[in-house]
Amino acid sequence: MLNFLRAESCLICNLSAGNNFSRQSELLRLGVLENKKDNPHLLFLKRHTCKDCLVHLPLLFPENTWCFEHTDLEVKALFSYKEPIKQLLLSYKFHHNLYLANWFAAIMFLAWQRFWLQLSKQSVIVPVPLGKKRLRQRGFNQAAVIAEIIAEFANLKIVPDLLIRQRETARQTEMRNKTARQTNLKDAFIINPEASNFIQKIKQDNLLIIIFDDVTTTGTTILEAAKPLLNTGIKTSAVVVATEHQRKS
Repeated sequence: MLNFLRAESCLICNLSAGNNFSRQSELLRLGVLENKKDNPHLLFLKRHTCKDCLVHLPLLFPENTWCFEHTDLEVKALFSYKEPIKQLLLSYKFHHNLYLANWFAAIMFLAWQRFWLQLSKQSVIVPVPLGKKRLRQRGFNQAAVIAEIIAEFANLKIVPDLLIRQRETARQTEMRNKTARQTNLKDAFIINPEASNFIQKIKQDNLLIIIFDDVTTTGTTILEAAKPLLNTGIKTSAVVVATEHQRKS
């Protein structure tokens, strides 16, 4: 899936990505240069991210894992939901620039390669589902596409239909406050009735479910998606591309 772009142009600013020491330093800061030089994901990232854009990525290092207030659900995010990540995600989601899924997947996999590979035999990725109407309108589930690429990179099992959004909900961005967000999504997600055998296998093998989404703000969507799994006694955590959540010191 990484062969569609050959020119060394930055996917963020559209200028030449080039090759220089500054960019190598930033990649080292990301922790990705420990990968072999011929790693195709690293080569893709180097070809399509210039050093200036790499420097300004709003990375959440090292504090990138937390639990939302009054919950035990652990959430892990690579970026703060700021520019240029915010615009990239909006471009990807609402303007159908699906090639950006490869960039997000590559940088998330490389930055956390040890994390993904440690989980490869004991975890299952489950993207947050869209409602049927929203899926028809958009044509794709933005979280699922990125998750599928990461799963392929890390040899992780992914089950896109383990959860179902049982009713249509308004966009969370249209909600005025946290209470409205919670009401909007309350009991919106259920476990797919056709997945009962797989649920039993998850319990039997003591597997971890990783809920995957593109963005979290108040955490309502992730918490509601995780609820039916947690209520069934399944170990559950969450991974997102970016977050507006601010850790309390």
